[in-house]
Amino acid sequence: MTQIKIAAVSLNTTPLDFSGNLKSIKASLESNETRDCDYILFPELAISGYGCEDAFYKESVWKRSWSSLLEILPHSKDKTILVGLPVFHSSYLYNCIAVLHAEEVVCLIPKMNLANTGIHYEKRWFHSPPAFMNESFIPPNVGSTKQKQVPFGHFILEKKGILSAVEICEDSWNLNRPSQGYAENGIDILFSPGASHFAMGKREIRKRIFQETSRIQRNLTVFTNLCGNESGRAIYEGGALFCENGNVSKEGPRLFFSQFQITTHRPSISELRSLRAKEFRSSHPTSHTKKIPVLSLISEKESNSQFILDMREKENISNANDYKEPITVYDDFTRAVSLGLFDYLRKSKTKGFTLSLSGGADSAICALLVNSMKEIAKSECGSSIFSELGMEENNLLVTLYQKTENNSVITEEIASLLAKEIGNKHYQISIDSSVTNAVELIESQIGKKLNWETDDLALQNIQARVRSPLIWLLANINGHLLLSTSNRSEGSVGYTTMDGDSSGSVCPIAGVSKEFLLRFLDDIQSENNRYITPKESIRILRQTKPTAELRPLVTKQEDEKDLMPYPILQEIERLLVYVGLEEEECLERILEKDNSLSRDSVSKQIERFTRLFQVSQWKRERLPPSFHLDEYGLDPKTSLRYPILSGGF
Repeated sequence: MTQIKIAAVSLNTTPLDFSGNLKSIKASLESNETRDCDYILFPELAISGYGCEDAFYKESVWKRSWSSLLEILPHSKDKTILVGLPVFHSSYLYNCIAVLHAEEVVCLIPKMNLANTGIHYEKRWFHSPPAFMNESFIPPNVGSTKQKQVPFGHFILEKKGILSAVEICEDSWNLNRPSQGYAENGIDILFSPGASHFAMGKREIRKRIFQETSRIQRNLTVFTNLCGNESGRAIYEGGALFCENGNVSKEGPRLFFSQFQITTHRPSISELRSLRAKEFRSSHPTSHTKKIPVLSLISEKESNSQFILDMREKENISNANDYKEPITVYDDFTRAVSLGLFDYLRKSKTKGFTLSLSGGADSAICALLVNSMKEIAKSECGSSIFSELGMEENNLLVTLYQKTENNSVITEEIASLLAKEIGNKHYQISIDSSVTNAVELIESQIGKKLNWETDDLALQNIQARVRSPLIWLLANINGHLLLSTSNRSEGSVGYTTMDGDSSGSVCPIAGVSKEFLLRFLDDIQSENNRYITPKESIRILRQTKPTAELRPLVTKQEDEKDLMPYPILQEIERLLVYVGLEEEECLERILEKDNSLSRDSVSKQIERFTRLFQVSQWKRERLPPSFHLDEYGLDPKTSLRYPILSGGF
């Protein structure tokens, strides 16, 4: 019986950081976990980084990727390494996996199905072959030695009698899967390197896909993934998978804060083959699947001696014992955003975050998430991690409450109490004189006094805009990134002040609805969140109605009075924007879900949402970068492209 050991490496890469990515790849190859492995699988585009975008067009990116590949070659002396990089071949750019063995590039396997929905635009950069290929690739002229031509296309890899093949990320999610052809050619192992972004609930979908693949094809399916906030907007979650016979045999850590994690597994090839002989089903009873070329992976060492495994070595996952798998969607949200913020800090080489803390839910959640980022990073990377990164731990978060006569005492108290509970530097100032000065300057030019009856919106917005330069000043003094606090619900209807509360370097919560955020706070107060404990400030906050506090206090301004109830807003947004229904069908779906609602009222809310969404695209174009966290988003760069000027929804 031939025994093998496979490692799936999850990496935190950075686009165009060739030296940093190579350093992480080499470190994982030199670790104890991969020392005696037969196969080591890395994620899609691990060498260059996945999110290079239009930099993929540059020749230097392809050449530097190939140079990095040559530096990895010595590590393949007695093992097979599969690693991703962009490859320019015959006038086309391909997203490829390079197979390395015995210090040679054995072949290059291009991705067949390119991800082009949601946050992905791979067809902008890469070419997808319409069918299996078998060509020769001439390597670029880099390095001291000239490389021989490399097989380029789709192959079955044979090693010690074990057959394996590769399909890359979207290949596994597509109806036209390469793996079915591989399966009918008898493969034992399917390698699936990915760059599969985080979205709440997506983990279970991904697991079902690979479990079902292993059940139908009766093989071992090995998936590995990127992890972390790679290029600023998408967060990847790691979570390597080994699936056999419809079950998950091994799952790696998710949303980890280290540079890489390694998950290893020793499968029984004999058991897999026995099941395949008994239960494998052809795609069509009369089909004659085209034979796929087989490349033999064999080195001089392997041909002259028996490969021996030290079965006494304890198999392990790096730091896996310290990792507690999130259970709830709120735990997942907490950990994903915390990781996104951590990577933003270290990759941008800034010193912390500054936040305008208003005493409302959105800014409170941003403060809580920065604090959870700090605690998780210290727990996983060591208590000195921030000093090692050149940051002062006690200065990672600085908050400022900017009071006007329209702010209530309770929001001031909430902001102050929350800052005290999480232990960050907090300041409080009054900006009434600055607001008055701005208004009087304009009044002196237009020759009239502004009042709330005729100039309501202007008088509201000037307060938010006066706050912006002050909070930016504080952020610059500290060398910080400024956090914006708009949520997706506000973004959809433009309920944010341009150059006011929309100001910032990054908006960590723009990818989720207000309804979700309020439930998130309630989950914390119910003592369910693994990373954030209940807070007295949040208890007080949840007894108040969400309000911008921009009108005089006597008007008792509330967000849901200005807009509509947040649950209704969220359902309209989901049905019209994400599902793509017409307004009439949207109305019927909402009334069917809750027959206590008034048809006339919901109809008017849909009409209002449609109008506000249409005229607010220019605002969404100018909002700070945000994280993709849910099944859909409104970010015009990564999620929803919509015309700034249009004739309707």
